[in-house]
Amino acid sequence: MDDQKDTSDLSIDDRFYLLLHKKIMNKTGSARRRAKKYYKDQYRKTGIIPRPLFLAGKGVMEGRKCSGRPRSLDEAVKIRFIEMVKSSCDPLSPGFIFITRKARTIKNCHYWLEQEFCRSISLQALRRLVKSENLKVYLEKPDTDEDIPVKHTFKSEPVFALIQIDGCRFRYLRIRNENGNWQAPQAIEIFDTGSRHMFDLDAWFEETSMNSLELFIRFLQGTEFPLDTICIRPDNAKGFLNLKRPINALNTAHSTPGGFFMKSDFSRIHSPKDKAHLE
Repeated sequence: MDDQKDTSDLSIDDRFYLLLHKKIMNKTGSARRRAKKYYKDQYRKTGIIPRPLFLAGKGVMEGRKCSGRPRSLDEAVKIRFIEMVKSSCDPLSPGFIFITRKARTIKNCHYWLEQEFCRSISLQALRRLVKSENLKVYLEKPDTDEDIPVKHTFKSEPVFALIQIDGCRFRYLRIRNENGNWQAPQAIEIFDTGSRHMFDLDAWFEETSMNSLELFIRFLQGTEFPLDTICIRPDNAKGFLNLKRPINALNTAHSTPGGFFMKSDFSRIHSPKDKAHLE
């Protein structure tokens, strides 16, 4: 990877499109289209690159946080929404009120929350909360066990489209650590799902952020990347969660429109099918 390109030599139009790419590179669907149209309209009207795009070039993506504005959802609304979603499909919950799968939607919960709190609540913030709190499994839980579809295969991925990172502890092998005690080692591997090509494999006594980062750096330095979107899927264990920072930093420094981009797609909690090679 080349060093970060000096944007001072670019024309103002080229700088705008490069910074716009960095701002929307992690967005998808309608959110990406709306953001792209909004910033292009602002630039067309004023001829000045909007300040949020300069912040995106520095790796600051959260406009609300950097501007000092308060959170769009307070703690009371968050707690009530999470409780409402979980209680709607869990008979063991003290506040269980059965809601059918068809009616168990974010928009309906949004309406009930606004009625309960007697004020306007951000629907987009609730959608972000569903993602951050892993509530989708409750919203999509079928009404009966018979509704669960049986899947016998996994979705195939082309070569280099999905790079997986995961670790496992040896159950039948122990070696001496630096203190002379017998300890089971922890193996961490990085490989291409489509080609089953092993990029890196090493063993440590603990699956920590430093160890996973060390292996990730070796993977970046020892691999020739294609000019394509590469999906990186690490396990959701605590030892891998800090990889989000270097992935975002690499995209901020090196990603260009139509060029290099790494998309983090961390495996979901309690979803063995996202890392079937070890399960």
